[in-house]
Amino acid sequence: MSCEGRTVRAESWKHRMSNAIFGLIGVVLGAVLTVAKEWWFQRNSIRKERQFLCILVTCSLEKLGLKCDDVVFDGLRGEPLRNEYGHLIPQASTPDFDPQSLDVNWRSIPADLMYRIFNLVNEIDAAKNRIKDIVEYDLYPPVEEAYFEERQILYADIGKSCFALADQLRTLGGLPKRVFDEWDSVPERMDEQKKLAEKERARREARQRNCSLGSAPDPEAGTSE
Repeated sequence: MSCEGRTVRAESWKHRMSNAIFGLIGVVLGAVLTVAKEWWFQRNSIRKERQFLCILVTCSLEKLGLKCDDVVFDGLRGEPLRNEYGHLIPQASTPDFDPQSLDVNWRSIPADLMYRIFNLVNEIDAAKNRIKDIVEYDLYPPVEEAYFEERQILYADIGKSCFALADQLRTLGGLPKRVFDEWDSVPERMDEQKKLAEKERARREARQRNCSLGSAPDPEAGTSE
């Protein structure tokens, strides 16, 4: 074979190899672009779902927090409602919360944050059961004092958690912060009322212990030197 023939064959082989390499690069690049495109669309979709969740759940949590505030200050605003025996009657109903009824993608937010939001349901159920036990089993009058004190303490904690979680969702979703108006004092005033209720509960329980023990007899009474 002449040198010219070998040169032609070599050039032909190089041309075919170049076409194969460029073709392979095109296939790989196309696959990478397809994956990148899908990743971008998925990421953008999750971001939008997360933002929608943050908006909807933030509003729900702040609404729940305000209902807890009503429970904490039940009977302390305006004229308290009493029955024919003079006992206080609750006017604010205890709130419920069902996060599963919200049509959002819960997997779009961190697991620990989702857990704390869902755990509010357990906290509300525990509060209701605790207050129910006071009404049924508290043997020391007046039961209404223990009833309202426990409502103030338990729902102050739940209400504060609602506003704290809502603030975290605002940050996560890039939402505006709460407007600084009179509502910004809601968590603080619930906390203050909780502390007052805890002090009153401690005093009441101390009185109950003294009543149950009675006055101890003086061992030197009735003796003479």
